[in-house]
Amino acid sequence: MNKKHQVRGIFPTLTSMQTAIYLLIFIALLSAVGTVIPQGEKSSFYTQHYGQYSGTFITLLGLDHLYQVWWYQVLLGLLCLSLLLCGYKRLSQARSLTGVGSSLLHLGMAVIIVGAAWSLGYAKQAYLEINQGESAFLRDYGLKEGYLEVKKFNIDYYPDHSPRQYYSQISLQDYKGRCYEENISVNYPLKAANLKIYQTSWGWSMQADVAKGENKQRLSLQNGIAIPLPGRGSLEIKAVFIPDYQEDGTGLRTKSPYPHNPRMLATLLREGQIIDMVVLAPGESWTLGEYNIIFQGFVPYTGLTLKEDPGVNLVFTGFALLSLGLLIRYRNLYIRKAA
Repeated sequence: MNKKHQVRGIFPTLTSMQTAIYLLIFIALLSAVGTVIPQGEKSSFYTQHYGQYSGTFITLLGLDHLYQVWWYQVLLGLLCLSLLLCGYKRLSQARSLTGVGSSLLHLGMAVIIVGAAWSLGYAKQAYLEINQGESAFLRDYGLKEGYLEVKKFNIDYYPDHSPRQYYSQISLQDYKGRCYEENISVNYPLKAANLKIYQTSWGWSMQADVAKGENKQRLSLQNGIAIPLPGRGSLEIKAVFIPDYQEDGTGLRTKSPYPHNPRMLATLLREGQIIDMVVLAPGESWTLGEYNIIFQGFVPYTGLTLKEDPGVNLVFTGFALLSLGLLIRYRNLYIRKAA
């Protein structure tokens, strides 16, 4: 009997607005802690930055992945249940549109909280750079499904040759059982279910064959990025793309951003210090140190930001219910006062 009375006593507690407010304040404080403590780091990170005891406490309670930990999800569930029960209680006792509006307010708040928690815990973001004509599996960037291909990339320039807009023609296959193909640009992403793909940046990628003795390897060199050369040692190669090459006696320069007369400036580095350099046209080769470098070609690459947010639609739905509840509640109160 005591257990039955205890169970029955839970229902009035959950239907109390005071309980919902206390839970909301507690969850808000916990969420603030989650914004202060870096999320998703290795356990050694927390012991190094917060000390042995504090770091162990953080990882033991799951504060290093707060929004996915079970007890945080339970608290959110209790808050949502409390709001839903409060709404149901008011709806069952409602004798006017004001009561209906209050119920929709509670329901909207519950839906927003669920959506926000889902976003905090499971939203993902990735950045990738893909050459024109190449593709990538999204699972390699933390997403579960999808096959992305960049079919074409181009840039629109102002008369002074400064970039006006970047465009990528992309194809997204087998994402949530559907396929998408769209031209995207800055501020105009591809939208696929809960995934958005944004045009973020761009650059030039140069292909060069690097040979040492009988060993030969094709390298993809991004503009201005040094990468290690194959073999032992601390040698690196850095390539700079010159789209419209012109040498006027004062140095290397480009007449325009268009690849009318392309060149690759290849620099051999050891521990950041320049050892040798050469300017190559497509198809030309030269020996830098012990390596023979052949400039095979170039292609633009596009930098894409992928954002997957499973809770965003729930948040929008919650705001719609919240707005509808406010409209019904206060419109009815206004009509009653006016009467």
